[in-house]
Amino acid sequence: AALAARPSAGLIVARRTAHAAAGHSQRCLLPAGRRAASAVAAPVRSALVRHFTSAATAAATSSSGSARRAVALFAAAVGSAGAGACAYRWYFAAAEVEAEDDVELPPVPEPARRFVHPYEEWPWYKRTWFTIKRSVFLAWVFAPFMRASACLLVFSDSQPWREYWLEQMLLCTQKAGAAFLKFGQWLSMRPDMFPPDVIQTLSKLRSDSPSHPTEVSREVLKQQFGRDVDELFEAFGDEPIASGSVGQVHRARLRPEFALDGPGGKLRDVAVKVQHPGVVDSAFMDLNIVWKVVDLSQRFLHMTMPFDRGEFDEVIQAQMDFQREAFNLQRFSRNFRGEPRIRFPKVSPQFVTPVVLIETWADGQVISNILEDFDNAKTSCKDALTQLGQKKREFQASLCGILYDMSMKMMVRDNFVHGDLHGGNILYSEKDKHVTVLDAGIATSLDRDTFKPFTKFLHALCSGQTDTIVEYLQRFNESPWAVKVDLAEFRRDIQATMDKFMGPLRQNPDEPVNAADMFGEVMFSMQKHGMLMKGDVASTLFTISISEGLIRQLDPTFDVATNAIPYIVRHFPAALIGGGSE
Repeated sequence: AALAARPSAGLIVARRTAHAAAGHSQRCLLPAGRRAASAVAAPVRSALVRHFTSAATAAATSSSGSARRAVALFAAAVGSAGAGACAYRWYFAAAEVEAEDDVELPPVPEPARRFVHPYEEWPWYKRTWFTIKRSVFLAWVFAPFMRASACLLVFSDSQPWREYWLEQMLLCTQKAGAAFLKFGQWLSMRPDMFPPDVIQTLSKLRSDSPSHPTEVSREVLKQQFGRDVDELFEAFGDEPIASGSVGQVHRARLRPEFALDGPGGKLRDVAVKVQHPGVVDSAFMDLNIVWKVVDLSQRFLHMTMPFDRGEFDEVIQAQMDFQREAFNLQRFSRNFRGEPRIRFPKVSPQFVTPVVLIETWADGQVISNILEDFDNAKTSCKDALTQLGQKKREFQASLCGILYDMSMKMMVRDNFVHGDLHGGNILYSEKDKHVTVLDAGIATSLDRDTFKPFTKFLHALCSGQTDTIVEYLQRFNESPWAVKVDLAEFRRDIQATMDKFMGPLRQNPDEPVNAADMFGEVMFSMQKHGMLMKGDVASTLFTISISEGLIRQLDPTFDVATNAIPYIVRHFPAALIGGGSE
């Protein structure tokens, strides 16, 4: 009514409101967003002025009988212009986030290809003493578990004894060191090999590893960077937010002058990863013990390792060097640039040493925790329980698709695969619907001459082509013994495996192929015939088994083998052509 009575005032209010709305939306932006907004601020302001002016003019020129309609039109103009201003603000705020994601940090130099363990450089007497000391320590650590195992054999039907046995399994593995922790984490990804209570117990190793005192972290940081923690960080969380097999993580905020992207930069919220003391020393010897455990367990766990373990050990030991992890993170980030659903933390070479890694903080929730929250949720309402189950299935299916797409691209597109993809190493942001992949210390790749033949081999495995599988297994055989393989019998063994998993002898045709079990049977056939698989091929197959374990946990109906074929065809059409030599 006031606008109808005073037309000139209405026009003035309209123009002022339009300019204020556009100006407010621009002022709300961060500095970088403001600069980006300046290019389009004028057109937006002009559009808002026209919008308000037309509405105010209608209000001013309308008759008293239509004043209410004019005022309603003006109110609609105010509302839509306000919404436009909010959208304008949101767009550039999102652009600001993307700008942070696109920040390029200096490259981390690639460490030496072969990890030289300090153990190798010790004199013989020091190595002998360390071996004796470590052996006594491990015997003491696993003594409670061995006693519990003996009691469980006697009282096999006792639930309290089984719970005690599971408890000792967890505690002893946590105390034993990095190699045993990593082995337990990998086993926890194979629900097809162990009972559910064993899997549930071992899965705790993915997030509940022992931590070292905060004073140790502070001292290590001072030794590595020559500054006290309070000089480097504006805030530093003394309580670690996570602890893994190799190190633990503290949340912190760098001082402005030490931002990852330079003084005064934006990348200040960080995760500080500090290596556990003594972890490097113990890992070298412990790997040999783990392999002996595997050898002794073949009859019980149906496990086999017919490959060059020296090359495989190098892959595992490389995670002890955080410079290698930093290099891997940057390489993964480059490989997945432009794919908003998949992210990796950013690192700067000035804050990377062999025992400390400072990387950008990633928001999100650990995948394994999300699944546990779903499972532990309780409700008395049947409808609510049904909706919760549906939400969990939808979430798992979506996440399964993202992670499988990522792992296949790593394998057949990039030839650079994250070797430790378990639920404790992946964060999910429900707000932005993306995953952030952590702990890239273990990564595998095939040498140049093996990559294309392996792709054909993988295609043959996933499609059940026995002759091609046999051909490439011969090429990947690096047995140092002069063993002549009986090809006719070897082919029969491989054909039996294909029939079991993909052919007429398949027990459950409607269920997905268990790729890891199929790979395992192929390896058993190689072992039977005295063959030894190339180390890089074996480690790549092993990482496939690890990622399949995660996929099967998320969606038991997902067929890893069948879904791999489109990726192979897309990136290597030659894989469809018969076996032929490369």
